[in-house]
Amino acid sequence: MTREEINIFYNRYRGRLYNTAYRISGDRMDAEEVMQDAMIKYLKSGMSLELPKEEAWLVKCTVRGAIDRLRKKKRNLEFLEEYKADVKEKTGDVKWRDGADMVPKIKEGMARLPDGYRAVLSMILFEGFDYEEVAQIMDVKESTVRSQYMRGKERLIKIVNEL
Repeated sequence: MTREEINIFYNRYRGRLYNTAYRISGDRMDAEEVMQDAMIKYLKSGMSLELPKEEAWLVKCTVRGAIDRLRKKKRNLEFLEEYKADVKEKTGDVKWRDGADMVPKIKEGMARLPDGYRAVLSMILFEGFDYEEVAQIMDVKESTVRSQYMRGKERLIKIVNEL
């Protein structure tokens, strides 16, 4: 595809895809990223469908991308809430200014974790895999993944509390 053809393609679908993603996500930046991801995915795949099918495929991809992004945000918020509850349980009442204050500490804590714990926590918390999927990817038992998740989470809490 030439640059001009890509511009025509982009201009043809950007409004529809952006609006679809924005209605689902409620966030302008997320909508922009989801829209661009869908277009890039389509262009990289080399698909050449008829216009109605092309648009349907792009809209479907955009809807799925926006929903996935919402799920990921929800998991991140649930993790922070679970983390706060765990810390409160272990350390007593802690005043939390803002969840964003914890992000650098959690990143640092993740970096300090052993590889196995970091991989399991990343796949479950940030990538959205369940225990069974992680077990298949890592070629271990599901019970191993569950125990690594729990141990990794406890160690992460300990590391973050020390920071």
